[in-house]
Amino acid sequence: MTDEKPFRLEEATIDELHQAIKNGQATCVAVVQHYIERVRAYNGVASLLVTEDGAPVLETTGTVRATAPLRFPTETVKASAMLPDLDKYIGPPIEYGRMEPTASDPAVQQQYGMIAGLPDAGQLNALATLNIRGERSVTCRGDFDRHPSEGPLPAGAPPVCEEYRRFPDALERAAELDALYGRNPDLAKMPMYGVVFSFKDPFDTKDMRTTAGGDAAYDIDFPARDHVLVEQLRNKGAIIFAKAVCTEYNGRAGDPGGRHKPEQVLPSVLGYQRSSWAGNPANPYDTTRAASLGSSSGSGVSVSANLVMASLGEETRASTRGPANHNAVALILPHKAMLSFNGGAIGADIYCDRAGILARTIADAAKVLDALKDSEAGYYDPRDPYTTVPRSSVLATPYASHTRVSGAPGSLAGMRIGVIRESMLIRHGEKATVPICTAAAVEIKTILGQKLGATLVESSDPLWEPDRDLEAMTPISGRRSPGWCRSSCLICCFGSGRTVSRCSRNSPRRSGRPSSPQARFSAPAR
Repeated sequence: MTDEKPFRLEEATIDELHQAIKNGQATCVAVVQHYIERVRAYNGVASLLVTEDGAPVLETTGTVRATAPLRFPTETVKASAMLPDLDKYIGPPIEYGRMEPTASDPAVQQQYGMIAGLPDAGQLNALATLNIRGERSVTCRGDFDRHPSEGPLPAGAPPVCEEYRRFPDALERAAELDALYGRNPDLAKMPMYGVVFSFKDPFDTKDMRTTAGGDAAYDIDFPARDHVLVEQLRNKGAIIFAKAVCTEYNGRAGDPGGRHKPEQVLPSVLGYQRSSWAGNPANPYDTTRAASLGSSSGSGVSVSANLVMASLGEETRASTRGPANHNAVALILPHKAMLSFNGGAIGADIYCDRAGILARTIADAAKVLDALKDSEAGYYDPRDPYTTVPRSSVLATPYASHTRVSGAPGSLAGMRIGVIRESMLIRHGEKATVPICTAAAVEIKTILGQKLGATLVESSDPLWEPDRDLEAMTPISGRRSPGWCRSSCLICCFGSGRTVSRCSRNSPRRSGRPSSPQARFSAPAR
């Protein structure tokens, strides 16, 4: 008889996975195979075309994912059912939904134009590309990715495929790890052993298609080498499993300027998180809703739905915070100088883009953050000049060691937590977020402050009514708080996400100041 509980991969933490491997309850191959089966079951199309007449469309198939081609719904939604008084509309023509061949591979199709979420779809469309031989690249698809042991490539294969096919896919790499380490991996050297990751598509992965969600006829659709963070995780035993659906090129619908102007308008009820190659992800809690406005939505959904254990996303402004919030997953979003992004990635804004870690728990996200640190170079990436700044904000102790807080009353006594009000403002006329923001403000004060004993220090903004029970950050002369302040505090942006930085000195208690006309705590409405 044994007292061991059966191991369940869904919702398992990294520590629980490693314990299961040590106990012989799991292998790397079994873990990867389990995720492939979940992807095959739940990673299909979750949206319907919105057409002018609501008539069905012909049945078509898309690219291969998890060994099976995507299947698109034939049912469509009549536009007038979503747009009241459409018959009175006199604006530019509407870009109605339609099926079209992709530019990347004209043999497969994708939804274009106006779409709507499919109710109770049972599908999420979170992952765009799986690291499975034959489907992980369009350039080297099918037999052009034949394993070297199976003989020469077919005639007509691009020459680059001869090198590409030498990379093991996710299952093959899992088998290698099992053969090398079995039940006794060196977790000090490989803290990510067997952990299955997805990556927002802009991160370079040498063994998977990398186009930042774009649909273009690339001569070669995979890079020559990994992004430094992908490389670190690969070296630490992680399974490089999938590329997540993301907003194309990290961008958002809009007018970029220039002489070309749109001839049609595209109304959207699903936000702007769409890839012309991979489609639109759905919220796992309600597939008619957006997975968020953030472009790393596929990363958030893939973690939330247990299609992977963790994911790396990218943020220019709210691209990881939005998906973390809307899909109920944990996020660590370090400052730009701590984790590299620009070196080996397709970005939208080199001055703002930064990498974020999404996982189901903060403890797991912290473990990933520790694993991304090189034993010699630390977090420095020679391809990203932003990582050359002084390392004063990097802890000497593992970040994961700081996640073991008991949650008992007073357990945060002595910690000063800064609350950045500038990122929590309710603009005039907003109503949907008011109850959420009010509840968040109360929870921060009662749980972090009153129950756990932390000292809360708030920044100020004309749209925020100051809380007279809290201390105020005092800006350094000539600088605007909270980025530069005299508070000795941990700074956190609540609402759509969390950010961490450090400040100096103690902050004096605020003397009262006139209240602003409107107070606000912001978080995207679910």
